[in-house]
Amino acid sequence: MQKNSTTTAHTNKVRITFTKKKMTAYGGFALIAAFFERIGFAEMIEKAMPITECSPNGMGIYGKAIAFIAMVYAGADRFSHLVYLGNKEVLAKIFGVKRLPDAATTLTRMFNKLKTIKTADVLSRNVWAYLTQLIPWETIREDWLTFDSSVLTRYGEQEGAKKGYNPAKHGRPSHNPLLAFLNRSKYVIHLWNRSGNVASWNNIVAFFADSHDRIRDRIRVLGVIADSGFYLKQFIERLEEEHLIYIIAVRLIRPLQRRIYSLADWKEIAKGLSVSEFSFMHPLWGKERRYIVVRQDITRRRKAMGKTLPLFANETFIRDYRFSAWITNSKELPYEVWTMCKPRANDENTIKELKEDFALGGFSMKKFYAVEAAMVLRVLVYNLFLLFRHEFLGKKEKTQRLKTIRYKYFVLPAQMGSDGRDTVLRK
Repeated sequence: MQKNSTTTAHTNKVRITFTKKKMTAYGGFALIAAFFERIGFAEMIEKAMPITECSPNGMGIYGKAIAFIAMVYAGADRFSHLVYLGNKEVLAKIFGVKRLPDAATTLTRMFNKLKTIKTADVLSRNVWAYLTQLIPWETIREDWLTFDSSVLTRYGEQEGAKKGYNPAKHGRPSHNPLLAFLNRSKYVIHLWNRSGNVASWNNIVAFFADSHDRIRDRIRVLGVIADSGFYLKQFIERLEEEHLIYIIAVRLIRPLQRRIYSLADWKEIAKGLSVSEFSFMHPLWGKERRYIVVRQDITRRRKAMGKTLPLFANETFIRDYRFSAWITNSKELPYEVWTMCKPRANDENTIKELKEDFALGGFSMKKFYAVEAAMVLRVLVYNLFLLFRHEFLGKKEKTQRLKTIRYKYFVLPAQMGSDGRDTVLRK
């Protein structure tokens, strides 16, 4: 160490020297590199990206994709955070690429080549075809297909960034992506980006068809669970055509409030928790369907979920209750239906993890489909992380999030050296 030193300093009687040897703060990325080599990631990403590179001096799609993925795993959420990676020569050696990009514009130029919905769709389909070879379908066998949307606030003039529903930043432009999940196994199987001014149910029928086709021949689909944003006649009719069980939260429109108010047959299943059911025909739907309603007493349940009935807010015996309702074609008892749809909270947790750990709302660019392509790659990174946890980590760590694993295994200072003819990474 000392013979490579260029500067010497002292502090509190401790001598400090500096080495010329190549070092990195992310020696733990060697685990990711080994995993990527095992699953043939380099070959896949070169074929999956619908981009042709002609420069003989180019670093290739793989080198750029590795830089982007390493940034995500390092906690970045902007392209300018490429500097987070520090000495890229060491990481290039670890991942087996010629070099990693030095400028953030190298990455944005790559994504901006994806200019149309066709190229974004090709990338999504290629990535999914790759994932289907990795996901252990034999251990999943059956699962619920669930849907949700999210609001990603934007600060600029990006394509598709429109003012719409934005509970966190009122009046700010946003994107509103649709996501499809395997609820129990937590894989994200599909994503479409959308403008921020669309309703939650916008394009849900086509998105469902595309998502269902991805898994229908691989596992038994137990049914579809969705929140009230997807309480749509055309969507429900499509699910019935496919003979799928569905449990979809409903918006408490006025006719439904009156129907719930008139219910007398409540079955108490726990302290302050009751369920009931009824048949109801939405005024514009022309057909009666089954509805399940849960009533929670806020005086007896401190964390009671649900909403009030605004039409009857002045009624003494109603104001202490919160109500939640679902439309369903399940034949199960009301309590069993409610129990089946409760795990949908997994999706909310997955979206939170995508936002906080995988920067789903970050890496924004001007071009709409460039943004979607970057989102698709981050969803790929998330799914690969699930597989990585399953393959490399112990039982107690299989549920730990990236921000925990990052500081346990990835942020590990290391020095690149040699031992004879072998390159050695010393940690």
